[in-house]
Amino acid sequence: MKKLFAFAITQDLDEKKSTRWPTAISILVLFIIGSILNIPFSRELRRLKIEAGIPDVILSPSIWDDLPNYLISSTILGVILVFVGLWISARANLGAPLISRMYSSTSVKGMISWKVIFQSMVLGAGAALILLALFELQKWLYPVEHILPRPDKPFYAVVAFSAGITEEIMFRLGLMSLIVVLIQTAKNHISPTNSTIWIAILLSGVFFGLIHLPLSKNFVNPAPFTIAVTMIGNLITGTIFGWIYWKRGLLVAILTHITFDLVFHVLGSPYA
Repeated sequence: MKKLFAFAITQDLDEKKSTRWPTAISILVLFIIGSILNIPFSRELRRLKIEAGIPDVILSPSIWDDLPNYLISSTILGVILVFVGLWISARANLGAPLISRMYSSTSVKGMISWKVIFQSMVLGAGAALILLALFELQKWLYPVEHILPRPDKPFYAVVAFSAGITEEIMFRLGLMSLIVVLIQTAKNHISPTNSTIWIAILLSGVFFGLIHLPLSKNFVNPAPFTIAVTMIGNLITGTIFGWIYWKRGLLVAILTHITFDLVFHVLGSPYA
């Protein structure tokens, strides 16, 4: 078990450089698919707001009316994130080594074992169960007023894949890699130090928490306690995902994030 947790993918900068374009296109396609998968959840959330009498909420007649906007916005944002993560932040030597290996002549099997991938996913599931237990304790010690009912489980099942893909590309490939290379450049380091990467993990975790505040505000009234819960919870999970991204790359971080969301939101009901 100790060896599994200590395992880290060996990053091959030359390999990633030679396969950068097909890797970039694959990540961009993943990001667009992930963004589109968010449409059902987003529409259901707007429907619940309208049902609750919240003003100025617009729901288009059909999912097909939302699709063009999602395609355009996700393509633009995806191109920016991929460019930042694979080109501007190349010196950080993080990125998507497993996806890059798929386009090289070397077998993926030699890079990582299924045991390590499964262990990463178990880590995500374990973190979800711990946070769910803390939510149950919070409900008992500090009950909060709920604004909207939660969307049904199938919506959360789909959005788990959306969030796992898009948020890891945004916060790990894009933001975390950029922070690493900015610190690298400021300190004139050829390779990032462990402390540099940990600073990037924690800073991207803080932004990860901030981006979730508007979503949690849909379900509970914002108060110092609920804001702190959202920030701390997402900082913990963001740190886990960031560590996995550092040690095992983007693809394993995505799988871990999806596993966390499925356990946390589908098996559990944190805002019920």
